Amino acid sequence: MPTIQEYSTNPYKALGLRPVINATCHHTRVGGTLIRKEALDAMRAAAAHHVNMNQLQKAAGDVIARHTHAEAGLVVSGCAAAILAGTAAVLTGKDPAKMQQLPHLDDKKSEVIAERFPRRTTDGGSEYIHYGYAQAVRTTGIRFVEVGDGSVTTAEELEAAFTPNTAMVYWGTGEVGGNLTVEKVVEIADRHEVPVLVDNSNSLPPKRHLWRYIDAGAALVTFSGGKGIRGPQGSGILAGRAELIEAAAMQSAPIQGIARVAKVSKEEIVGLVTALEMYAAEDEESLLSDQRAHADLLLGRLDGIANAGIELLDPDHLGRLYPTVWLTVGPETGMTAAQVLETLEDGEPSIAAMSYSDPQIVRLDVRLCEEWEIEAIAKRLHQILG
Repeated sequence: MPTIQEYSTNPYKALGLRPVINATCHHTRVGGTLIRKEALDAMRAAAAHHVNMNQLQKAAGDVIARHTHAEAGLVVSGCAAAILAGTAAVLTGKDPAKMQQLPHLDDKKSEVIAERFPRRTTDGGSEYIHYGYAQAVRTTGIRFVEVGDGSVTTAEELEAAFTPNTAMVYWGTGEVGGNLTVEKVVEIADRHEVPVLVDNSNSLPPKRHLWRYIDAGAALVTFSGGKGIRGPQGSGILAGRAELIEAAAMQSAPIQGIARVAKVSKEEIVGLVTALEMYAAEDEESLLSDQRAHADLLLGRLDGIANAGIELLDPDHLGRLYPTVWLTVGPETGMTAAQVLETLEDGEPSIAAMSYSDPQIVRLDVRLCEEWEIEAIAKRLHQILG
């Protein structure tokens, strides 16, 4: 049985686990980002005292508003939690009776427009809709109205989807392939007097994405606190119009509304605010230069690897400023990307990476890796494929 000292010095070993080298960068499956040291220090200091949580949220919201150009902000337990709280605010306003009815919607305005979601198939051959993070929107009881073909949506398709029952538009920030910009989506929604909630979970950097979508007129924008900002993994941001943020807070912790499940601790609020202040003050060019250097180092160490193609994508496949290394596993290996990933994770050291839609592609994002970790990743890939 491990001692308390062992838990405090090496908690994963005490629990019988191995740490993982993270070549996914911010993936939740391997614990998200590495929290900034200053944010951790602030969290420890916050843990030593009690505080009025409503006042703390208001103070944190003021910091969020300053950096996002929003009227107000709220800290919740991740980006999906922000999506849930934001959607609930749009549906109920500040009406406490409506809040208690959720997820049962009597109001006719219960439809949310979104781009077409992917279809997947069960092992038994049945097709189903994969809502992904948009399950947080569905939690409130809404019905989605899908537009587009799943890759590109035209302005005409979006325009035609509005009805008297439309409560909100839920939109992401991906714009590759000629897709509609958030600015265009807001322009169309404004003509119908319908608010737009932008899921901006993972598009930092660039820093201007902190305020870009608010400046474009989005009613609400959601962020992950545990990705580019490098705050606590269990934190997220809801930013936007003051009346909607107030409505979201009225049904979030410490109140027992539908977003009570989005409760966040005093330590996480303080840690997130600290990380946000640091991210906003960071030299972006220096940050991007360091991240590209990490990718270049991996690219160089993989040079000459047998039975694989190596490519640097910068920006990445979604147009984000994320330098990533794509490794295409050659058919002569008899291996798929999934098998390479499993071998990496089961080996020593344990390494987590990601796949993509192509079953032969391994995606490596080493922005958070130390140099020795990048060396270890390259060595293991040479062993597996060499």
